[in-house]
Amino acid sequence: MKLKFSLIHVFMVLMLLGQLEAHASRIYGGFYTAEKIANLRSNCDKYDWAAKQRARFIAQAKPWLSKSDDELWAMVPGQDLPRCIDVTFDRLTDGPKFLGCLKCGHEISKYGNYPYNPDFAHKPWKLTCPSCKSVFPTNDFGKYYQTALDEHGLFNPAKGDKSLLYNLAHPDPKDPLHKYGVDDGFGYVNEQGRAYRFIGYYTWKYWRELNNGLNALADAFLYTGDKRYAHKAAILLDRIADVYPDMDWEPYSKRGWYHSDGGSNKGKIEGSIWETNVVQRFADAYDKILSGTTDDPSLYLFLQKQARKYQLPQAKGTRELFVKNVDNGILRTAVKAVFSKQIRGNQGMHQLTVARCAIALNIQPETTEWLDWLFVRDGGDIPGLMIRNFDRDGTTDEGAPGYTFMWGNLVSELGKLLADYKGYTKHNIFAEYPQFSATFMAAYRMSVLGISVPNIGDAGATGEVSNSYINPNFIAQGYFYTRDPQMAIAAYRANGNSVKRLGMDIYSKDPESLSREISNIVEKNNQGDGRSGLMTGFGQASLEIGKGTSGIALAGNFGRTIKHAHPDLLNFDLLAFGNWLAPDHGYPEYATRWPSNNEWTGSTLSHNLVFVNGHPQKEVWGGHTRMFKQLGGFGAFELDGKKAYPDVKDYSRTMVLIGGPDTSNAYAIDIFRVLGGQDHVYSFHGPPGTISNEGLNLTAQEGGTYAGPEVAKGTLAKGFPIGYSHLYNVKRDIKPPGQFMLDWKVAAGYRNVKEADQVHLRMYTLNQADDVALADGDPPQNKPGNPKTLGYVLLHRAAPVLNSNFVSLFEPYKQSPFIKSVKRLDDGKSMQVSLKVEHVNGTVDYILYNPDSTQTMRTADGVKMDGVLGYVRQKQGKPVKGVLLNGKQLSYANMNLTAAGPVKGKVVKMNRELKGGGWLLVDKALPTDGSMSGAQLIIDTKGNRDACYSIVEVKREGNLTRVYCGPITFISDYKGNDYQGGYLYDFEEGAAFTITSHETWQ
Repeated sequence: MKLKFSLIHVFMVLMLLGQLEAHASRIYGGFYTAEKIANLRSNCDKYDWAAKQRARFIAQAKPWLSKSDDELWAMVPGQDLPRCIDVTFDRLTDGPKFLGCLKCGHEISKYGNYPYNPDFAHKPWKLTCPSCKSVFPTNDFGKYYQTALDEHGLFNPAKGDKSLLYNLAHPDPKDPLHKYGVDDGFGYVNEQGRAYRFIGYYTWKYWRELNNGLNALADAFLYTGDKRYAHKAAILLDRIADVYPDMDWEPYSKRGWYHSDGGSNKGKIEGSIWETNVVQRFADAYDKILSGTTDDPSLYLFLQKQARKYQLPQAKGTRELFVKNVDNGILRTAVKAVFSKQIRGNQGMHQLTVARCAIALNIQPETTEWLDWLFVRDGGDIPGLMIRNFDRDGTTDEGAPGYTFMWGNLVSELGKLLADYKGYTKHNIFAEYPQFSATFMAAYRMSVLGISVPNIGDAGATGEVSNSYINPNFIAQGYFYTRDPQMAIAAYRANGNSVKRLGMDIYSKDPESLSREISNIVEKNNQGDGRSGLMTGFGQASLEIGKGTSGIALAGNFGRTIKHAHPDLLNFDLLAFGNWLAPDHGYPEYATRWPSNNEWTGSTLSHNLVFVNGHPQKEVWGGHTRMFKQLGGFGAFELDGKKAYPDVKDYSRTMVLIGGPDTSNAYAIDIFRVLGGQDHVYSFHGPPGTISNEGLNLTAQEGGTYAGPEVAKGTLAKGFPIGYSHLYNVKRDIKPPGQFMLDWKVAAGYRNVKEADQVHLRMYTLNQADDVALADGDPPQNKPGNPKTLGYVLLHRAAPVLNSNFVSLFEPYKQSPFIKSVKRLDDGKSMQVSLKVEHVNGTVDYILYNPDSTQTMRTADGVKMDGVLGYVRQKQGKPVKGVLLNGKQLSYANMNLTAAGPVKGKVVKMNRELKGGGWLLVDKALPTDGSMSGAQLIIDTKGNRDACYSIVEVKREGNLTRVYCGPITFISDYKGNDYQGGYLYDFEEGAAFTITSHETWQ
């Protein structure tokens, strides 16, 4: 037994020595190698742009370099200094969740979700309200903090001198304001028992400031080689490593405090989601400065002195012990927390956290074991995520653009880390999952008219016009890994038609080589912009006429209604004159269970949709494409959203965009069909501003909301449908006509609208409703630039068995309208729709829609159609243009347009593997002359995903036709709970397909 005992101890000693030897032998970090650092510093001497980066980092590090070692060490707080991300938000209260500023209340809301920005240098431990400029807390918390430091140099509330907890402006204990605004770290509690956590919020921001300082020092060392920066950064890292194992967000979460924990109550310094970034920055800074901590005896002596002075359990005094402390206290602690889900973010976040820690650790076999975890089903699950969660557009199961792009950015950064780290060669994300390459172009393709990504779900703000999600260098990175020339052109376009600063790799010996390569590609092929109107993976259909801010576009959403998306399947927005004129609310006041989110911004009724049977849409992956076609001056799509309301027979939307009298304008037609249910409300809102009407006889309701005159604004939905109590200033017409017109005059100050612009949106409503109401509904009020309110129209129909066909025409215009009149020619008793649109200049348009294309449609004016959708434009009684979609004949006067109808067939065989691209064989002979390129192959499916694919190339293969749909996969998931059971697919062999046909007459 003694021998066994001795051998165990010898083994443990050898393991310890081996660990210390590993610490001692690591001169450089795993990512920032000697070669990369040498290239970087050499490039700073060769290139002005690199030298400017170096100068910027030196300037950012300057105030941190000036701090003494003792000052830096003392700046790191411990677990018992409270922290949160909102001063008043209380998850446990039955009262208002948010109180605003202690003095000015909700006036602070217009400054955003996180309105306080502490001035750490000049106003330590203070928050200044950006609205009323009041400063809180009113006590000297800094002095109190010093009295509460324990023998380990950490804040201990039990030790603090309570006599210091008073309002400095009212020092008399008898003064009623003596305790007003006083915070002991756990908040000032008002008479109603609600806390204002000034110090908690300050501490959250303070930790971020520390991390910024740490990374500023690390960057300055990396770019200069000056070990003074590494020395200062090492002191911060070592002290953080002392306290980090004990950091735990849960005790504060259980008090009802708010942070980014996704409702899990987990986290460490921050909530579990945002903690991923905290750790990544710690690990990255450590990797950067590791080579600068060699031969620094003053560093080791200082840390040894602090360990003795503050009775720390960790031994200090050598570089090996410093490295061991950071490895254990930060890297291993963080990875353990990820494995236990104490740290867990949106997909990609925690995986990237483990990867950064693993590479910074750079010790085998541990690093490899951590990186292997990324590809394990019950670990990082990268294989599953790449198939189950990513789609053919490079977007994910997140419906909000920012969140779906975040995934792509994070996973691509993970792929880049693994590709650049020579110590791990088991996996290459870019090579193993070629369809992932679409993520580099996702934001670029989603941009409508090339000027704005729609504000779908928890994204952007009301009416915000922005391409901020588009990163030219991210697209250039995609080109680097794929060598797809279309990405090179897109990167160039997104960069303002320039290669300046594009694709620079400062760690490369030739940092501008990629930029030159992109330039060469653009010179040889500068055609097209790489965008397309239909993204069936994500679920966005956009129709465009014109370009940029002078263009007009429709953006239809038929993607996710889960996670950060809203229950808004088939919602649409209209982009005209550089502004969204039917604006989505954008990001809610808070992306959590919050009344204005759950029951309004994040509800179905707040969107431009039909609200069925008084309840919101079901959460689903997305809808399906029935038809899509974009032609010059004309475009149309039809989308199936039945899964959102599975109890009805049909829930679908057909939209048409038609060019106006010149290229600067267009109008849109909306046909929304709902077959089934007992109660339908067609809800639409325009831009902020005044609304005039023709045809309605409106009576103002006395008080209350759309839920009733006795129901106050914001009342939780009990006994009435969700959303009704958020519509106020209600005016009703209880016997409306079958046709009326509304006109929104856009308020000056809405985004970039000026009074002189005279921007309007006119809506012609062309169906009978039981009653019509106008009402106001407020978008989120804590987003800068959001309007105070939006004007809604609500068309209501009810019957025991109800079928509705809501038909509208939308005309955006400046100064004066270009449409003189709109008339519905059919009787409105069936699903067929025929419209006559007369322009001010005398031009007349006819639009015919027939979902049952087997029936011939005729109008009294002589238009005849066998098909689904027809459009005729006539001038002076003569046709000048005609378009027929999915039809066989469209005739008017001397125009007789004939076609074969939609192309139909069956899928005989398809690529069933991850690699090899999206090819399939069909039984239909398709033209191989290139005319099918860009057309949509719409395949029948019972699956969740839309099986509609853009055709890239068509070839004959024996008796069959080979259709190639690009570098995608038809696989939607793995079978079973591991990666060994085979695949599930978007569709199956034998499925029927349709290709939308079109014929034009000019």
